[in-house]
Amino acid sequence: MGSIDVASIRKRARRAYELGRVRLSLVGILPVLLIAAVAAALAIRPASTLVFGGVTVLLGAALLWYGRDPQKAVLPGVAAGLAPLALSLCASRVHACGASGCGTLCVPACALGGVVAALALARVVARRGAGFWFFGSASALCLLTGAMGCACLGYSGVIGLLVGFGVGSLPGLVRRASGSV
Repeated sequence: MGSIDVASIRKRARRAYELGRVRLSLVGILPVLLIAAVAAALAIRPASTLVFGGVTVLLGAALLWYGRDPQKAVLPGVAAGLAPLALSLCASRVHACGASGCGTLCVPACALGGVVAALALARVVARRGAGFWFFGSASALCLLTGAMGCACLGYSGVIGLLVGFGVGSLPGLVRRASGSV
């Protein structure tokens, strides 16, 4: 009977475990890939939508693989980001923005979507009593998801989204800072 190489067995087991986690994270991120594809098909500037979509998919897959609070933040973050994404894509279709940009309805739609997304995330964070890592991860995914639609305006749409998200986050941040969570 030969000796058992425990270190080698542990190494193979760890590799198999991590590979399984990577596979699960890739399967879990498929809906975000579908969202990015649909957004790119509807966007006026599909290239910028695909860039933000790709970053969203990569970050989401990494957070799903990592686990803990960031993993739990993926679904709420992407779901909250659907508000600015949908509002901006609808606004760009309502008054026919061009590839050169516009701002009549689209920038306010991005800002309003940012406010709605931040309020939705604040509610989830308050309900769960979640901490910084959950909020930070969910916010990053939310902003990236929303930016898929707001990017059709260029910087002004994404800045509108960021400003709206910041304004919508203020009540939750003030509540947390005052200690009345």
